[in-house]
Amino acid sequence: MKKEPLFVALSNQKGGVGKSTLTVLLASYFHYHKAKNVLVVDCDYPQHSMMTMREWDIKNVEKTPRLQSLLVEQFGDTGRRAYNILASTPEQAKETAYGFIDRSDTEYDLVLLDLPGTVNTTGVFQSIINMDYVFTPITQERMVMQSSMSFVLSIREYLLHHKGVPLRDIHMFWNKMDKRVSRDLYDAYMEIIRSLGLPVLNTVLPGAERYKKDVGLNGQIFRSTLFPPSAAALKGSNLDLLAAEMETILGL
Repeated sequence: MKKEPLFVALSNQKGGVGKSTLTVLLASYFHYHKAKNVLVVDCDYPQHSMMTMREWDIKNVEKTPRLQSLLVEQFGDTGRRAYNILASTPEQAKETAYGFIDRSDTEYDLVLLDLPGTVNTTGVFQSIINMDYVFTPITQERMVMQSSMSFVLSIREYLLHHKGVPLRDIHMFWNKMDKRVSRDLYDAYMEIIRSLGLPVLNTVLPGAERYKKDVGLNGQIFRSTLFPPSAAALKGSNLDLLAAEMETILGL
């Protein structure tokens, strides 16, 4: 029998917190850098932003000789092909993933889901509670913080009264941290979060320009479905620290 993969989603009921960007970055980091077998299920229906990104990446490689050489070199060094991205609706996410896994010869370590930006979308809540773990990116904006804490509290309250669901835990982590924002404001938010007993990862991701682009500083690749973040672009991003902390929680 194939081993059971871990199902993980980055989710928040507030949009614009970086869920899709971080799903791509973590999928590529784990698959290409850490040699984990990763499958991505794009449930961001109907736009399917990750599927669109894969199509853009392929077209970009086809017209860029430098990227073609990098792709050939990467496969020669690692033997790893691009991870698969499946399109699905939120309510059919696990069924879609298992249907693919059952037909594949690969034993998957990790299935990452990209969910829509609102829990009110059909099937999103059901998908969340059927994950093994959920990670919730949060930012310093007041409306995002209020919405995020409400979201995480409601999920944890549900888990308290429904012991049989697959979801083991939900963790928050700081994203798009602006160094110009007062440290006192961050400390105040953390005090509130801790008083509510909500788990927060130690890693803080900066609001760096590289997170907004597909190619990082000096032409280095950062966000791509076909390549891992390059060493130069990875430096100072804290993405590697986030992945390491997640690995510990997931037991990968």
